[in-house]
Amino acid sequence: MENIYKSLNENALVDTAEEFSTDWCWRSKSWFAVQKNKQADFAIPAAINCLNVVKIKLALQHIRHGKLGSFVDDEIETLRDVRDQLEAYLLKQHRIAVVTDAPELGDKETA
Repeated sequence: MENIYKSLNENALVDTAEEFSTDWCWRSKSWFAVQKNKQADFAIPAAINCLNVVKIKLALQHIRHGKLGSFVDDEIETLRDVRDQLEAYLLKQHRIAVVTDAPELGDKETA
């Protein structure tokens, strides 16, 4: 968890621990500080939330790449690395091999 925050922060993708907590992990402002103080790592929901945000931001950076070219290559590389770290964490620590995108609320699943 700390490595992921550090990577995002060093590459200017997140400014503060509070922003990481709320905008990337969908938790309270103090969540990262509490986890760090307890020497805890991601719980499954926080890791999945963060992974989903990373995937969205990665897709947006690919769109920006079409307009800005190599200017966003560092951000894309960082997001890919974070995505890979989160996927490896979920697999190794929680035996979750794949996280799929959830259907929108109200969508009906088809068989």
